[in-house]
Amino acid sequence: MALTPVNSLSPQEVKFEDAHLKKIFLEHLNSIYCGKQHLIHFFDEIRSLATLKFLKNAIQDCADDAKSQLEHMDGIFAAINEDQSKISVLGMKAMTLEAYLSAIKTGKTAMERDVFILFYLQLIEGIEVTYFKVLKNLAKAIGYSNTFLDKPFNQAVEDRIMFESIYKEYISEPAE
Repeated sequence: MALTPVNSLSPQEVKFEDAHLKKIFLEHLNSIYCGKQHLIHFFDEIRSLATLKFLKNAIQDCADDAKSQLEHMDGIFAAINEDQSKISVLGMKAMTLEAYLSAIKTGKTAMERDVFILFYLQLIEGIEVTYFKVLKNLAKAIGYSNTFLDKPFNQAVEDRIMFESIYKEYISEPAE
């Protein structure tokens, strides 16, 4: 007979074994790692579509941050004595494909393309912030120091804020 979840349990009553939490942590770490690898290529493609030099530079900064975060995560894998493994990041790939297609859609002005690029970059950075926050919480729950996730988390937050501020500046009315 198959086990079914007990619907009457509250989140506080559900208990995970450390082995399960470590497995979940490793799966999330692999997800963000593989997602970052994909994003580095995406940033190169989308940067070529952007028209504002300021936006192109911001995308390059984000790509550089992603490379730095990968190096940092390599250190995390080493510290927890685990190997990074390739996993599917189909959701991230679908979103970046949608972003790319939205940006290249015919009939868009350069400004419209830039606004679409900024919108999707904010979504992507929001996902990264969430992933790193989840990783920090999981690390704490299984007894790992979660401070080793501070740097990549803070970079993701800074990148999201950067794209949001560019977006707001881009769509704001010019001063008269």
